[in-house]
Amino acid sequence: MDTFWFKVLAMPTVIALVTLASRKWGNVVGGVIAGMPWVGGAILLFIALEQGEVFAVNAIPGALVGLICWLGFCSAYMIAGQRFKAFSSLLIGIAAFLLPGSILMNFTPLLPAEVWFVVLLTMIGVTLRFFPKVKGNDIGLSRKIRFDIPLRMIMITVFVVALTYFAKLLGPTWSGILTPFPVMTATLAVFVHIGQGMHQVRLTLVGMFTGVVGFATFLVSLVYLIPAFGIGWSFLLALLINVVAALSAKMLFSRLKIV
Repeated sequence: MDTFWFKVLAMPTVIALVTLASRKWGNVVGGVIAGMPWVGGAILLFIALEQGEVFAVNAIPGALVGLICWLGFCSAYMIAGQRFKAFSSLLIGIAAFLLPGSILMNFTPLLPAEVWFVVLLTMIGVTLRFFPKVKGNDIGLSRKIRFDIPLRMIMITVFVVALTYFAKLLGPTWSGILTPFPVMTATLAVFVHIGQGMHQVRLTLVGMFTGVVGFATFLVSLVYLIPAFGIGWSFLLALLINVVAALSAKMLFSRLKIV
């Protein structure tokens, strides 16, 4: 099957399942599930298939830098969301992702993926320690949004198709940085913000931090796995490593009463 049609068919299905899981088991569990590499991992896989193994490996340091920028999005959205409506908060969050990304892109190729991995883990710890708390009282807010699942499916699928299409033009560094662009995070944050309020947004985002630890481990694993095993086996093994790392992070965060 052509990768274009695979993207068009697979991505909406994944987004619908993640959304339904969040509704069934709550926003913390939904955040943990959403933090898995459904979007970023798929983007990197498509880049590897379409641009080659070397391009994909060279994009991994950028993807780790992109996860650092993702932390900026989450923090900015939490701060802005308590003063502004969802759309304005989204724009502020995106700016908080792109601004450090545009600065760090100049340094990304200078350091190996392992160094960026350590920097990212350090930043995750710092961000969780100072992650904004919700001051208002919107607990219990529930507002039904029509057509939210189809809208989520369309938004994320369009992003995946567009980024992988323009990957060669963007180059490995920018393609990598944009790989973890918070399209899944933003979609969940906006719809939860509108429908349930900022308390639930915070639960969702904190839940996603466990997935980010797993995704970071997934990325570093691919640096070693792709040259040794090729694309197929590498992504499968890295996904298993991702699951173990995410579950370990969930246990640690639960013990520390973070999630």
